[in-house]
Amino acid sequence: MCIQMTPTKKLQYSEQDLQNALLAVENGLSYNKASKSFKIPKTTLIYKYQGKTPMPRKMGPSIILTAEEENLLVNWLFHMCDRGFPATKDTLLDSIQLLMKNLKRENPFTNNRPGRRWYELFQNRHPELTVRVSQSLSRARASVTEGAIRNWFSEAKAYLDLQKYFDISNDSNRVFNCDESAFFLSPKESKVLVRKGEDAVYNFINNDEKECLTALIMCNTAGQLPPPMVVYSYKRIPQKVVEQVPKEWGVGRTENGWMTGESFYEYITNIFYSWLVENKVELPIILFVDGHTSHLTMALSEFCSKKGIILVFLFPNSTQSYNL
Repeated sequence: MCIQMTPTKKLQYSEQDLQNALLAVENGLSYNKASKSFKIPKTTLIYKYQGKTPMPRKMGPSIILTAEEENLLVNWLFHMCDRGFPATKDTLLDSIQLLMKNLKRENPFTNNRPGRRWYELFQNRHPELTVRVSQSLSRARASVTEGAIRNWFSEAKAYLDLQKYFDISNDSNRVFNCDESAFFLSPKESKVLVRKGEDAVYNFINNDEKECLTALIMCNTAGQLPPPMVVYSYKRIPQKVVEQVPKEWGVGRTENGWMTGESFYEYITNIFYSWLVENKVELPIILFVDGHTSHLTMALSEFCSKKGIILVFLFPNSTQSYNL
């Protein structure tokens, strides 16, 4: 009597999936969870991780970042979230783009910026991260109250006291603030009905509706103005434009003329910090900025930490006022 045995179905997985699973185990994920997340047999993971069986020939795209570098990114993401400024996908990818550029590391990314596939694998490697839809507060709910502002001042003072930085606030040459404004190059005006006698009428439009340029202004409480920066939407800035900009100013370019994480980082590292050194400003200094995503990259946090630029984020929704 012959009994035909049904062959056991072999689980299929890619070399990249195996690499990601092993990295997840190295970062503290259990074998059981890694096995389920990446659909790789638990025994295979154990043997590969413990070196009992050889690794197959390396195929597919490399991980690019080391486990330590990725853990630093994750910790930074948690740090920003805890302070009320959760990072977006673009903020993360901007940070990695700057990291690749600073490290001068070879990579398969276009213009040093990872794409969708890398982002998905990064999420798989770090199951402690999750994507959530942030709640956009209405203007009524986001209205700034006196109590909220006073509480922010108390928290900021407590932080500066804890870090022994509060005495810096007594030196007007060492306390800075910066912000940027967009100037629309071809705004489209329309007729509207308003109260008779109104001096000026404004219409709020979305940031992406018009081509614009952005001007970034920096100042300290002593009234000094470090060189500003102008960001254009040109792919290549015309020579005539460059010649008309003062030599000490920063000139940047982005796809749409808006400030990005990379352009803000370039301003702080190449223009602002150089001005501090040239003018012999005592470090550390305090720099107040808003929590816009164009100001949030891990590269910026690391640079400022090393150079003595203490970043303090202003209270959300408190840097603009609307007469509605």
